[in-house]
Amino acid sequence: MTSRRIGSPLAHLLDTADLLVTCGPGGVGKTTTAAALGLAAARAGRRVVVVTIDPARRLADALGIDSEHANEPHLVAGAVTGPGSFSALMLDAEHTFDQLIRERAGDAADSILSNSVYRSIAGSLAGAQEYMAIERLHQLHHSGEYDLVVIDTPPSRHAIDVLEAPDRLVRFLSNPVYRALTLPSRSFAKVTNAASNAFLWTVKRLAGPKIVEDTIEFFRSISGLEDGLRTRAAEMAALLRAEHTAFVLVSSPRAEAIDEARFLATALDEGGFRLGGVVANLVHPMPAALHLSDDVLDAVEGPLAVQIAYHRELTELATAERAELDGLVEVARGAPVCEVPLLDHDVHDVEALVELGRVLVD
Repeated sequence: MTSRRIGSPLAHLLDTADLLVTCGPGGVGKTTTAAALGLAAARAGRRVVVVTIDPARRLADALGIDSEHANEPHLVAGAVTGPGSFSALMLDAEHTFDQLIRERAGDAADSILSNSVYRSIAGSLAGAQEYMAIERLHQLHHSGEYDLVVIDTPPSRHAIDVLEAPDRLVRFLSNPVYRALTLPSRSFAKVTNAASNAFLWTVKRLAGPKIVEDTIEFFRSISGLEDGLRTRAAEMAALLRAEHTAFVLVSSPRAEAIDEARFLATALDEGGFRLGGVVANLVHPMPAALHLSDDVLDAVEGPLAVQIAYHRELTELATAERAELDGLVEVARGAPVCEVPLLDHDVHDVEALVELGRVLVD
């Protein structure tokens, strides 16, 4: 679908990207920024779906995300008029994992889904959820239903786990322990690999022989999916590094947030991921100068003196934030930086998202 071009660097990104990934430290408005960017692109004429990881309850309500159907795209009513559309969903890693098994395991799907080890992995194992986030992204991107997929990642260091999940899966499928556990029964009895023996001995000692049997059965069951998983993981790794995929790094002017942003920007660069823009969020506005000498201001008494003291404090804070923002410009490494002022209200409905989107793209 062709959309009208809009003016700023971030607006150009929304007009040309197929996949947009927002990342950054926690508590800087990253999820809200992802939703606002997606809505801005939709109002410019694109078919957009936003994938959130853990939105605030009021934002989830505004986007029409309910827990029962969270993993399926929901068209946000009244958000867009015209040719564009705006949908949202909240990632359900376990549901996505089950769906992947049903699609690819054929007759073996039921035995895998009922396996106790699989149920543990699908629900809680570190790494499985990150991989499923990218799997869901891949499904949406290739569905043909959307021009732009926007995904909100967990806070900084966990975001790297999400981005590296496809690469880690390929490494796992090549691991000697996995190779040993997926051998046929007769061959497995002959295995003397120290790593796999140590692994099984430890699991048996901690959890009993039943869990060992379930573990072996699980890995043998998914071995039939190996080629498909390898291919899918390679496709997803390539998609995250594709020309029309871009990352938007969201931070605040706090020193600790910028340190996290610097770590993440370095990791993106080393991983071959394209940084398309940086959003400096929650920036205090710089008060207008009073154009009076300190002697005159110091002589003021009463309620006005309180206001002058507040003006000075806010000026000092805004000045300090702008000094910190120099570090964020350095983190951007040439990518456009958008400064978003601290709003006087929470962003928890569609109208406020539209307002924030205008700030980001105008």
